[in-house]
Amino acid sequence: MKLCFTVDWEDWYHGLYMPADSWAALERRIKIGHYRLLEILSKHNIKATYFLLGVVMEEFPELVKEIKDAGHELACHTYSHPFLSKIGIDEFRDEIKKCKALVRVLQDNYYGFRAPFFSIKKENLWTLDILKEEGFIYDSSIFPGNTFRSGIKGFEKKMHILPNGLLEFPITNFSLLNFDIGVGGAYCRILPYNYFKKKLKQIINERDALFYFHPWELDEKQPYIKGLNGRAVHTHYCNLRPAQRKLERLVNDFEFHPLQDILAL
Repeated sequence: MKLCFTVDWEDWYHGLYMPADSWAALERRIKIGHYRLLEILSKHNIKATYFLLGVVMEEFPELVKEIKDAGHELACHTYSHPFLSKIGIDEFRDEIKKCKALVRVLQDNYYGFRAPFFSIKKENLWTLDILKEEGFIYDSSIFPGNTFRSGIKGFEKKMHILPNGLLEFPITNFSLLNFDIGVGGAYCRILPYNYFKKKLKQIINERDALFYFHPWELDEKQPYIKGLNGRAVHTHYCNLRPAQRKLERLVNDFEFHPLQDILAL
């Protein structure tokens, strides 16, 4: 079974679900984690799938070119990072079209898509039909379990073909007590590394899997924003300092592939 390295490529404040009208006043720090991550991937000869956020592509097109030139797969993470369960069909289609226009400078189209916050749930599965209509081949948005913001309990955990013909590669996870634990992000930062490694090895003995990460997780000095949702703030900022060390251990212990290779695209 193969393991994929995926990157949700966004700046630090996008993960905090702050109003878009507050972004202009915030410090841009994408380059810090961007270059640290590219260096780690290059050092270990890893090709990853980058789910690119449109507003950051627009502001830093030279960084997107660096990702492309390094041989990584370019995929879509929406234009403005909304919760998809809180927007309608027309707004979602507009998000996609803006992203497609941005990527055409470097390639014809996207193969893959990932929703911000894994926010494709039972009530907005119509998003998958829009993706198919807009030419996407696969989606990697659905968390097959419960998180405090999203998830579909009982959803198939293996890669599979949806009724509309779209390939779905769900977010890899495992159970711990009464919680569903994703393979990446805050879960990787919070759990002891050896335990996380053991669970990931068990998963890839059974099925293809993916690991997800954000560039801002390699930026331990990012500003701390007060007054936001308590749990979201905790998971965002928790254990940023040892994140790079853990990631270095992970890429030494596992072999990674881009999603398009696993799906044989």
